[in-house]
Amino acid sequence: MLEVVAGVGQAELERLGELVGERVSAAWPALGAELAGIADGADVEPAALWAVNARTELLGGTGECSLIGRLDGARVSIAQNWDWHPELAPSRVLWTVEHDGTWFTTFTEAGMLAKLGLNGRGIATGLNFLSSSLDGGVDGVPVHVLLRLVLQECGSLVEAMRLLLSARTAASACVTLAGAEPADAGLVAIELSPGGPAVVWPGADGVLVHANHFLGALPSGRDLEPLERPATLLRRQRIAALVAAGADDREALGCHYPAPEPVCRHDDASGAWAERRATLASVTLDPRAPSMQVAAGAPCTAELERVPLP
Repeated sequence: MLEVVAGVGQAELERLGELVGERVSAAWPALGAELAGIADGADVEPAALWAVNARTELLGGTGECSLIGRLDGARVSIAQNWDWHPELAPSRVLWTVEHDGTWFTTFTEAGMLAKLGLNGRGIATGLNFLSSSLDGGVDGVPVHVLLRLVLQECGSLVEAMRLLLSARTAASACVTLAGAEPADAGLVAIELSPGGPAVVWPGADGVLVHANHFLGALPSGRDLEPLERPATLLRRQRIAALVAAGADDREALGCHYPAPEPVCRHDDASGAWAERRATLASVTLDPRAPSMQVAAGAPCTAELERVPLP
């Protein structure tokens, strides 16, 4: 995928992977040691895995994933579809890391440090890819490393927001945060871009719906996704309308509108290989319970299964 879409050949992949690894390991040595251990166990070069962890930066936004956040008093949740190339379905991994008396559980891809998930201190994360005119290179903290840091290090919504708002990124993405405290809860989306972050709040109804275009004002640069893939606008509008009409998360995320890039996607093998997409999982997160459910496929057919948590 990196070679076909981004023109990153083997030598360049190794160079960029080593660069990412050096920078992340210098700032967070334990993550460097952990990824080296994963690479050793998988019998692959660490540089290759660092390149995979920086695939958002190397590939750019790819018009995938739809998310619903809900806030109702002290109740808060995130539900989303994860869309990616269908041949990567076997890479889906659920894993729990226990450390320093607490834990986090993440749904991610094999070899990646984190993606969607929640921790034992009341924080949950969702992810939508975005695309801005300033994206490019690996001169920043990879988005998936930031997700790992939120889940591993943050014990409050304030801490998670501070981490993301101060992060320097080379790619654009939206990280939705749900935070549960003893008597209250919060929900916010942080839209990251090389030009700086933007903050998006739920509406008056407590609902936050996100697709693959910016909802906040970009500090600099232009939002490329609506022009390149205007279906993102229609996906968000349809999900919001379904939720407003009383649809639950599974019904809204199982919507097959609009063609050819619907909310709930199914593989069309007739298209170009690099452009193939399918909904490979649907995930719901409740940081208060805590509870995590995953449907291993499109939500219109796959059943949600509860993930065992510590």
